[in-house]
Amino acid sequence: MVGMDTRAQGGVAPPLVAIPKLPGYAVNAPASLGDKAFNRKQTLNYQKGYAMDEPVMCVDPLADGVNNKQLIKTISPSAAAGTAYSPLNTTYPKWVEFDRKVLRWYGYFKEAVTESATENYRVRKIVVCYYLEDDTISVTEPKQDNSGLPQGVFIRRHRIEKPGGGYFGIPDFVVGQSVTMYGRVFQIVDADSHTRSYLAGQGSDVSGAEAYPNDPFETKKLSMTHGHGSPKAGQPVESLSKFFEATMGKVSGNEKLKQFMVHSRKVLRFYCVWDDRRAMYGDRRPYRLHYFLEDDSVEILEVHEGNSGRDPFPVFLKRGPLPKDHMTTKAGSAAKSACFGPSDFRIGSYIHIYGRDFFIHDCDDFTRQWYQENMGCTDAEMGQIPISEPIPPVPRPALPPYNGFGSHEDSAQSCINLVPKPPKRDFYKLMNKDKIILRFGCRFVETDTHKLSTADRERKFVLSYFLADDTLSVFEPPQRNTGITGGKYLERRKVFKASSSDTYIEKDLYVGAVLPIHHRTFELEEADEYTYQYMENNRHIYMMADWESALKAVRAQIHGRQEELKTALIASDPQGLGELTIEQFSGALAQAGVQLTKHQAISIHRRMPKGQSEAAMLISAFWQALVG
Repeated sequence: MVGMDTRAQGGVAPPLVAIPKLPGYAVNAPASLGDKAFNRKQTLNYQKGYAMDEPVMCVDPLADGVNNKQLIKTISPSAAAGTAYSPLNTTYPKWVEFDRKVLRWYGYFKEAVTESATENYRVRKIVVCYYLEDDTISVTEPKQDNSGLPQGVFIRRHRIEKPGGGYFGIPDFVVGQSVTMYGRVFQIVDADSHTRSYLAGQGSDVSGAEAYPNDPFETKKLSMTHGHGSPKAGQPVESLSKFFEATMGKVSGNEKLKQFMVHSRKVLRFYCVWDDRRAMYGDRRPYRLHYFLEDDSVEILEVHEGNSGRDPFPVFLKRGPLPKDHMTTKAGSAAKSACFGPSDFRIGSYIHIYGRDFFIHDCDDFTRQWYQENMGCTDAEMGQIPISEPIPPVPRPALPPYNGFGSHEDSAQSCINLVPKPPKRDFYKLMNKDKIILRFGCRFVETDTHKLSTADRERKFVLSYFLADDTLSVFEPPQRNTGITGGKYLERRKVFKASSSDTYIEKDLYVGAVLPIHHRTFELEEADEYTYQYMENNRHIYMMADWESALKAVRAQIHGRQEELKTALIASDPQGLGELTIEQFSGALAQAGVQLTKHQAISIHRRMPKGQSEAAMLISAFWQALVG
């Protein structure tokens, strides 16, 4: 049957014959290999995080002269299936396999030293590192203390070319042999254990380590340090100079080392100030003084304050020995006794440093404890001294004299501001004391400069003081048969005292006061009931309305002569009613020599119990309150 699989019968497929191209008769396998499928295998893969190329499976190449077409027709599928396949060589990339693997050799080179009486060459040790991942080489020189050479990286890492061409490799570095790189001859003397193991695994034999040659400078340095051999020319020896230096106060090296080890990191801190206000633009400036116990050095730091107007800088005096007398002591040559020590610093004392007097006023807790343990100071001696000063008030510029234009407030406001502004009103008084008016009855008083006419002697006035804005006005009530119309005498305004720039205030007004107003003098004779009541309720402002203080004044003035006042009181009561009006009471006080203002007398009279008349007080009640 056409298309039948004959491999089940004989195991070998006969040569392919023509098969019609009909559904169900398609053959995908090659004619020579039967039904075996050889799909292309994936060769790109990741192993342990690295991209790898897997080997490509391929058929062994055919011998020359063989006809491939003829071979396909003659070879059977089973024979073709048995053809050998050989995989390609599989390895990791070099940069992966030798990652962070370094071979290290030790060596040296000799550097010529010219114009030196003690040495003509110097041995400089180096380390050669060979990086297997990219065949690069680096040469470094280990750093030594106080060598005076810029040690470290000698040749940076890169591939180094040989003088004759090519690049240096592992075979070029052999222990016991020299290698020339960039004109410098390096002698290899040793390799580390890892390098020896690696080279042994590669079949290379590494010779033993060699010794470094003697360095003349190092040999001389060791002999001077440990004292081997006899002293040579130029070698320091003990002499009498050190003895004399010690007697002058110079500390030997061992004592300095002991002091450094015992007092390392121990610092005495003091707070001090320098008052330079006597100089032009001087100021009182704060500082911190640090005394280092490890080497007896001193440094001074300035404390920067905000908004001081000074540029901040860290150090005012560099750390070092601080001589007591900088004029006679040279820098760097002062003995220990000639420099400041812990005993020279005391709280409350001045220290003179380079022409400046610093006042020590405080220290930190460690310094206070150290002085108590080592210097025997008490808490009182190490206590803080306050140096704060009261802040002076800001001076106000003096105003020029009043020029007569406008009010005083307007003129003063024009002097304060460049652009004139209206004067500011006291809104607190305006809101709390509005409509509070003190009214007093007054009259003209004759003075040496102004005589009164007959008409002026009879004139009566009402003075009104407005607490809202400290203004006053004077009104004259009309009187019959005086020939004077009356009415407003003085418009409401602020009134200045005679020959002064101060205005009248509420404390200047009381019964009995004399007020010069615009070349006229007024005497306040009485007040209305509202004014009396308001002033008595605010006795802390109006002292004349305080009846208790007035009674104390009377008691102090009649001390030892009470009978004189008692006689005057009885004499002022001709009818013997035992009561006195305010006029009679004021006359009795004046007769007894008691000096009180009329308002004080009115305050006492208003406070005493009244008799048959509401306008008279009881004498007995006043005497009882006075004597007790």
